[in-house]
Amino acid sequence: MPDSTDKIIQEIEAERVRRISLTRKDLEKSYLDLEKSEFASDKRLGFIADLAGSNEIAYHYELICKDWEKDTKLHLENGFEKHDRKGIEFLFEQLDKIEDEKIKIYTAYLIAETLSKLKHRDFYSLFCDRLNTVLVSLLDTNNSILRRKLIIAFGWVGSSKEIDLLTHRMICDQDTLCRAWSATSLMQMMFYGVCSEELKEKVKLAFAKSITEEKDLYACGVIVEAAQTIFGKKWISSSAVENKESTKIEKAKKSALRFFKNI
Repeated sequence: MPDSTDKIIQEIEAERVRRISLTRKDLEKSYLDLEKSEFASDKRLGFIADLAGSNEIAYHYELICKDWEKDTKLHLENGFEKHDRKGIEFLFEQLDKIEDEKIKIYTAYLIAETLSKLKHRDFYSLFCDRLNTVLVSLLDTNNSILRRKLIIAFGWVGSSKEIDLLTHRMICDQDTLCRAWSATSLMQMMFYGVCSEELKEKVKLAFAKSITEEKDLYACGVIVEAAQTIFGKKWISSSAVENKESTKIEKAKKSALRFFKNI
């Protein structure tokens, strides 16, 4: 058994070393092979692992942008967190150069997603603060799809300073999913360093108002579900929300409003 374990460890290490030694030329050749296979799933997953394990951060990002621009949904950004701090610093450098709104917001989102997987690292808070400034500056975009991505990103990297911004979006944003994802991001903040007691105090009135005024059934369900997580209640199941079960959502809405009335 020890020999078997040692062999596995040696194989893992050999694969790590192989990926680190990959050059841009090696990866370009693999990408051409991947294109020829019409991006077959097994080859694509192996290629993504090679990209993430290599030192070719710039080429990895170049292919990610190509995927975004063509909307081919190859998910080449998976594993970007393996580039660690150097990868995040590289992405921040690109933000200063990008003029295209979509690519700029997608890059900011990628930084947030990457940081969410590195929240145990000592640089997490520093980079979150830096990114929040960027996210706030981009949030007035008229493109609701891009605005949703920014709102989701706040759930991973937002601080107590961004709570009011999200409660405003939860109540006032013209886009249904922006309102819904604002509630979800407020809930996510609890798991990424924001004090739960401070969060509860700051959002209770906003959730009561949002739940009262929300006309869209699905958004209302999402907002109620987010509220129950924040306040430790059990008003509705995720499946009822996803399936837009009106009776259960209305019942949960009434329970939530009773709760907020009494706190």
